[in-house]
Amino acid sequence: MMKKLSETTIRIVTAAVIAPFVILCFVNYFSFIGLVSSVVLFASYEYLKFSLKSTNHDVVRVVISGIIPAIIVVYGILLYRSSFMSFQRPELIFAVGVISLSSIVIMTVSDVKGAKEIIVNSVFSLVYVGFNLAFFYHIYLRFGSSMALLALTSVWLFDTGAYFSGKRFGKIRISPSYSPKKSLEGVIGGYITTILFIIAFIYISGLLGLYNGPELGLFQIAILAMVVSIFGTIGDIVESSFKRYHGVKDSGNLLPGHGGMLDRIDGVLFVTPMFYIFLTLLT
Repeated sequence: MMKKLSETTIRIVTAAVIAPFVILCFVNYFSFIGLVSSVVLFASYEYLKFSLKSTNHDVVRVVISGIIPAIIVVYGILLYRSSFMSFQRPELIFAVGVISLSSIVIMTVSDVKGAKEIIVNSVFSLVYVGFNLAFFYHIYLRFGSSMALLALTSVWLFDTGAYFSGKRFGKIRISPSYSPKKSLEGVIGGYITTILFIIAFIYISGLLGLYNGPELGLFQIAILAMVVSIFGTIGDIVESSFKRYHGVKDSGNLLPGHGGMLDRIDGVLFVTPMFYIFLTLLT
């Protein structure tokens, strides 16, 4: 009889399979666009699916509403880089998206209460997922692909460090109402892991001739690691509050051992814009 794999083993195997593919997407700008857009699509769909489960809607309407943020991000990126249009106001894309999304819903949904729920939650997903992740390509364009990749992978390492530190030493609970397992010891362990990872990332990628980001001193690295630790934790707790409100354990089951896409990027959603802000301030 085959022994059942532990959740930790499943998490590690999934990460080992997915991580190389994700990292390779940062090599080319257009594969990077495809990655961010795909993540927005899946995460938006998951958020809408569990937040609208009590309304009178079907999966098709959720898919339609979830696709809109992904389309907007794609066009936002393409227009931002486009040479045939001097159009550098991505917020207008989001405004058009809100109008388009609302128009689609009122034309396809006859239930008034259901339509309102779909519009409100879809617009929120547009900001919560699409707008926050849009800062990835601002980091990519202004600070280089290395910094965009670092913004993502530093959250991965923070989560890993926090998970194992919390599991081993966690006693002081920082959010008993929303995320009972999250501990101060875990956050501290994650912070130390993140500092060490950023130093190793810059050093190794520099040796390989792959680093194209700004020079960062130890103080700047410590601040960026703090940004990742604080806002990664807040992002995680915020998503946990949504799931508890709607009575779901995971946002989905797309990633074995990790739950859904939204579960995997909850911290990234808050870290990405703050990473961009602090990079701007520190460099």
